[in-house]
Amino acid sequence: MKYREATFARFGLGAGVASFVRNGFTPGLRVAASAVLQPINSYTRFPEYHFLEREIAAHIRDRSSDRAPLRILDVGSPKLFGFYLARRYPIDLRLTDISPLNIDPYRKMWAALRPRARGRISFEIRDARRLAEPEGTYDVGYAMSVLEHIEGDAGDAAAVGEMIRVIKPGGLLIFSVPFGPIFREQAIRGVIRSVERSGGNGLYFFQRIYDSVHFENRLHRPLCGLIDRERIRTVDRRPSLLLRGYHFFRGNLPESLMAALGFLNPVMSLALNRDRSGIVEPAGAVYGPIHRFGDIFADLIFAARKKTGS
Repeated sequence: MKYREATFARFGLGAGVASFVRNGFTPGLRVAASAVLQPINSYTRFPEYHFLEREIAAHIRDRSSDRAPLRILDVGSPKLFGFYLARRYPIDLRLTDISPLNIDPYRKMWAALRPRARGRISFEIRDARRLAEPEGTYDVGYAMSVLEHIEGDAGDAAAVGEMIRVIKPGGLLIFSVPFGPIFREQAIRGVIRSVERSGGNGLYFFQRIYDSVHFENRLHRPLCGLIDRERIRTVDRRPSLLLRGYHFFRGNLPESLMAALGFLNPVMSLALNRDRSGIVEPAGAVYGPIHRFGDIFADLIFAARKKTGS
């Protein structure tokens, strides 16, 4: 498969089953069930897994003469991706998040996977806008679909600035963000910090969907003069009746039912995802100011090295 859908789906299913055997429902019903039924939570995730892992693996090979394991910082990304990295590579990985709800259940899951892993993982609560680590702490820093969720007028710019600060000269920075023809700051009903249920139906900030101008001003320009060897890919969806039909049902069926159909995500990825070099405006984007699970937009994947003179 183009984006190694079978590889990632197989790992996710195995991780979910191993966690359930060890922990049952102690991580929480929702986490335990989704880890088995929908380990890769969207068909759009597979290209992100593929390209981020490819960049990180190449950087690990470039540093293969180093005796110490590479130190890697994850900023708020899906924890399963970090588990995959630590399973395959002898790394020292710090998984961070702003909410304990995205940390505590995964400590239990990692305990089930740790005996067969090549790398080490630690978990920390962190605000990406104010990282605690000194300058030049990590060899790699990555954020998979995270920067767009960081609140504040310049929260995303502050986070990317902090990431490049804590990466060593010559180190790798890589992140992905949603991309479309129109810049939106979307709200979501009843969810705070993208994961915490509010108990009501109020609207809260959810994410930004960037256009080329806002990507440049908010995320790329803060890095100017600090990076080189940058690479950008646009991952969008092939326009089709299948795409529209899938997102219609995704937006209208109960979330629990869609989770039960998670086994279709690798097939949908193969059918719908495509990628192109550079920034390419997506053809079939559909989204508005209120987030819906039926939204359609692209992703930009950005990778660069920190200058050795920075």
